[in-house]
Amino acid sequence: MHIRTKIVATVGPACATPAVLEQMVRAGVDVFRINFSHGQEATRASALEAIRRVERRLGEPLAVMADLCGPKIRVGPIVGGSVLLGQGAELTIRRRPVQGSARAISTTLPELVDNVEPGQTLLLDDGKIRLRALEVRRPDEIICRVTAGGVLASGKGVNLPQTELRLPALTEKDRRDVDWIARNDFDLVALSFVQRAEDLAELRALLPEDMRIVAKIEKPQALARIESILAATDALMVARGDLGVEMPLPQVPLEQKRLVELCRSAGKACIVATQMLESMIDRPGPTRAEAADIANAVLDGADALMLSAETAVGKNPVEAVKTMNDIAAAAEDYELTWRGPARVSYAPSPTTSALAAAVRAVIEQESIAAVAVFTATGTTAAVLAQHRLAQPILAMSPSQRVVRQMNLLFGVQPVRQATPQHTRQVIAAAAKHLKAKGLVRRGQKIVVLSGRPIGQPGTTNTLVVHRVG
Repeated sequence: MHIRTKIVATVGPACATPAVLEQMVRAGVDVFRINFSHGQEATRASALEAIRRVERRLGEPLAVMADLCGPKIRVGPIVGGSVLLGQGAELTIRRRPVQGSARAISTTLPELVDNVEPGQTLLLDDGKIRLRALEVRRPDEIICRVTAGGVLASGKGVNLPQTELRLPALTEKDRRDVDWIARNDFDLVALSFVQRAEDLAELRALLPEDMRIVAKIEKPQALARIESILAATDALMVARGDLGVEMPLPQVPLEQKRLVELCRSAGKACIVATQMLESMIDRPGPTRAEAADIANAVLDGADALMLSAETAVGKNPVEAVKTMNDIAAAAEDYELTWRGPARVSYAPSPTTSALAAAVRAVIEQESIAAVAVFTATGTTAAVLAQHRLAQPILAMSPSQRVVRQMNLLFGVQPVRQATPQHTRQVIAAAAKHLKAKGLVRRGQKIVVLSGRPIGQPGTTNTLVVHRVG
């Protein structure tokens, strides 16, 4: 069943072969994520080639998103692999690398000592262990009190919910990865631990002009600057893993709803991610709570839902996609039956916003089978997607990369189309593609959006209601 919500699946050892990837696409995957926190360049190149092979075989566009590591901080090596940290004990975090013990550890970020202030909280191992900074002896060490103890293992994550890291958005590894990404066939790049709009500008300067950025929201500092971040990015990811560690957990579902709504108002795609089907890493089916989580994300208005370990290392990658697809389909049916089309308050361009609203108004007054748009950059399709229309949206573009990027947009079916010379050619191309996909029949009406001059970014200004011949 073709659903309007898009599915992002992470590639890993469990699904890296073309045969499994193809099954996942047939089950509902629209975008594949390659996580640069794991694997080597050769592994990632192999995964990318396998995805493109499946794309060529199926004749359908597939977007590939590179997910950068960002400045993720981890605990350094510990003697014996792990150590018990008792509540109330003192623990020193050293700048220089040390073999960790119950008295002192180091991290992968020596500059941690330059950023933490006395009284701030440090969280280890996804918040299972909590520290409070008592004293900072720059440039050498931080003296901490263990306020919640436990067993700490080498390589566990370090989160700083109260600390704004005065660090570049891109690590040296990220910069090497971005150089490789820019030279290969990727469509989207996700930036981890975004704190400010300038972080996105730093990344954009290194990418080809037509590659799109997804800002991952995982720090409270980003929430405080979300409007400027949203203006600087092309799409947003609600990365609930680290976000749920760095802020009170009860606030995460509420922030999810707020972020989705902000994206919709701005006409930009929003991905909801992390632990959506976590139990299916090992089990053949989801929990009731996971089913509710997926349905609620759809009802919140998310464009896309993401699977991480479920497909990368899980036992049932294809079944996880099918399960997400089925739950999202049921939620979409409910949304259409009980809520009707959503309304969008704002879009980047007033003209585009007005035309998208006009499309909705026409649909409410006439029997329209489908909507089509010719777009050079995908912006008009993104704004239309946020109206969550019942009708399919056919988005035509001459750029293969833009076609793939539009796979992230709710309800959009992208197709490559050479730039027509006249509006009547846009209409003819729209009717041809819609009939080929089985979305319209002779005699049905469609709405077509385009611009003059055709194919020039930012010129969408024409709406036509056409009866298919």
